[in-house]
Amino acid sequence: MEHSPRQIMALVRADFKDEVLRSRSIWLCASCYACTVECPREIRITDIMYALKQRAILEGIYPKRFPIPILAKEFFKMVHSKGRITETLLVMRLFLRANWRAVLSSWRQGIGLIRTGRFVLRHERIENRAQLAGMLDSDLHDERRITPKEAA
Repeated sequence: MEHSPRQIMALVRADFKDEVLRSRSIWLCASCYACTVECPREIRITDIMYALKQRAILEGIYPKRFPIPILAKEFFKMVHSKGRITETLLVMRLFLRANWRAVLSSWRQGIGLIRTGRFVLRHERIENRAQLAGMLDSDLHDERRITPKEAA
């Protein structure tokens, strides 16, 4: 970890926006709330880390080829278009965008998943996808003042 949560908070207060958003540290937060619970100043560190991740994605200044922001974007795109995710396709998109060589090194695991019926390529869909997409779009627009195109 490049920066501890305490260092991240100090960088945020000192307005080192680019350094914070480019840091891998904000992406390593597991959202366990342990730091928030232990903070003597009762700072909502987990919520701040989440907001920093969102800002980094919106501004496109997260570490390139780092899998976590790619996963977040692909997850949102899949839910927005299909209403739910298909794990296999999500993982494949992640591998192809983050580290396509990892796909090649994982072929044995893929064969095992196919044999057990856990490797599904069919998109699962929900009813009223347009309604869900509309809710996601309005939330993005209202909360962050961006368009759905910017989120993609």
